[in-house]
Amino acid sequence: MPVIGSRARLLLLIVGFLIVAHSEPGRAQDEYEQAPDLHTLEDEISDSTAPSIPVRIRFESDTRFIVGSDFGASDANLYWPRGSVRVGVPLSERAAVRFRINGGAAVYDFDGTTNLFGLGPSSGDPFDDLYSGSFAVEGAYRMNETWSLFAQGFAAARWEDGASFDDSISGGGGLAFGYQIPDRLELILGAGLKSRLDRSSPQPYPLIDLEWMITDTWKLRVHGPGAALEYRFSDAFKMFLHGRIETRKYRLDDRLGPAGTGTVRDRQIPVGLGLRWVINRNFRIGAVAGVMVQHKLKVRDGNRDTIGSISSDPAPYFEVRISLRP
Repeated sequence: MPVIGSRARLLLLIVGFLIVAHSEPGRAQDEYEQAPDLHTLEDEISDSTAPSIPVRIRFESDTRFIVGSDFGASDANLYWPRGSVRVGVPLSERAAVRFRINGGAAVYDFDGTTNLFGLGPSSGDPFDDLYSGSFAVEGAYRMNETWSLFAQGFAAARWEDGASFDDSISGGGGLAFGYQIPDRLELILGAGLKSRLDRSSPQPYPLIDLEWMITDTWKLRVHGPGAALEYRFSDAFKMFLHGRIETRKYRLDDRLGPAGTGTVRDRQIPVGLGLRWVINRNFRIGAVAGVMVQHKLKVRDGNRDTIGSISSDPAPYFEVRISLRP
């Protein structure tokens, strides 16, 4: 028992350090564009003696609604659908590869005036719809029952409607090691390097993925700059409390004024309570309701100088999630 207790205290210290280390919003990862849930790559590994290579396909969607964000002189609603297709291919009893295609659109509806582009207050939407898409390749190699090696590479694009697609592309890749205690803990730590939309020097980013079964009913999950505490009522129903830091930067369309072909940064910090229903092994649905603790939009010019920014008071949000594996 003393050994278990000391291990638990050590894990809590590690988790606390990871959350604090990820409190810097500029380093937050987008779970739909970089490598989320690296631990699930372990599920793709199967016995190489199988008569044929099974290909596992999963479709996921996540739609967020933010209602009545108060940006001072302007109110805004956000409709933000996202989707992902994952194709996992086991290569042997120790290795697997997964391909992911992701896409989404952030559709804002402003009511009032804003001054994001340094040209004085203007009514209507300050920018058009924002789009994102990415392609990623992820691999896992199980060295033994305890240690695994993970790798990823990705190319992503984020742009305002009408912006140059070529100027909206970024990419990168990283490596991570995984440590596992069967049925209790899986911890993945690593780092990567990615390019930036503003064409400044490449930026390092962390790869962090933790699944810790604290008890038979309580689980702690840490993925990138977010964490969730989950309670399992049964194999079918789970409840969770989660929060994360989300930062995304989009290439703007060419326009008059100092913004030129600059960028808009969208930072959100949601905290919510959710339910997940596992209908069967192939189909899951979930819903989350909570508060957008912070929501900030910032526009920068081509020299990365800030032109304007607006921040919202806390606002309610709601999400619907669907996961399907044929």
